[in-house]
Amino acid sequence: MAPKTPQWRGLAEQIAQEIAAGTAGYRPGDQLPQIRELVAQGKGSKTTILAAYKALEAEGLVSMVRGHGTKVRERPPHQIRRHQERYVWEKRLARRPDEVRRSQGVIDKDTSLDHDQIETHATFSTIPADDNLAERFGVETGTLMLHRQYWHSTSGDTTALSLIDSYLVHEVAAQNPDLLDSSKEPWPGGTHHQLSTIGIEIDRIDDGVRTRLATQAEARKLGIPVGGAVILLDKTSVSTDGDVVEYSHVVLAGERTELQYSVPLERWTQ
Repeated sequence: MAPKTPQWRGLAEQIAQEIAAGTAGYRPGDQLPQIRELVAQGKGSKTTILAAYKALEAEGLVSMVRGHGTKVRERPPHQIRRHQERYVWEKRLARRPDEVRRSQGVIDKDTSLDHDQIETHATFSTIPADDNLAERFGVETGTLMLHRQYWHSTSGDTTALSLIDSYLVHEVAAQNPDLLDSSKEPWPGGTHHQLSTIGIEIDRIDDGVRTRLATQAEARKLGIPVGGAVILLDKTSVSTDGDVVEYSHVVLAGERTELQYSVPLERWTQ
């Protein structure tokens, strides 16, 4: 028999559904009822309602400020990822002067936000390649990989715009020790410039796009309802030598992400 859903969890899910639906009183910036009001309505005890609100805050749906109550969090910006234009622009950026690279980035292009409104969060670790990574990179299973985990947010917010797991062959990245240091992030010019410091030029990027329902952890971090749709982007960077040099698995909130492609076609000869 499945365990009974705690009352606070049920209340939190009910409010999350109202927020997702955009119900009046549950729209971005709206003030949610005071805890005492919900107690009076029979929604539960003070402890139950407080637990529900704290769960919603942890999931990025509301913000709780002492003395100001609980508000529905403003939705993070909509992202439009024009990948053909995006990747060409990013490669060109890698050749620009340092001061230019430090003042621009692809995330600001996607969201139309100023560069200084974007915060980058990075954690690096070393892992052995599993069978899937080994096949993708053309290396032996167990080969040491640099695993870079990124997420971006707007200033002062804890809601992730995207969740990124990036992989490089550790031996290759270690040619420049700075590439192993997460404190160097955000790196001006991104991966293109990072790889250029060890003599690698990216020739093409292969994208694979899928969708599925978010896991509870993903939903919490992206600030979307549990069970909401996410876009999964598998991004593989191939060097001019034909080697896979970087692979990223990106998780994007489906409700606020748009992918746009423009594909030039060969003209028929007359």
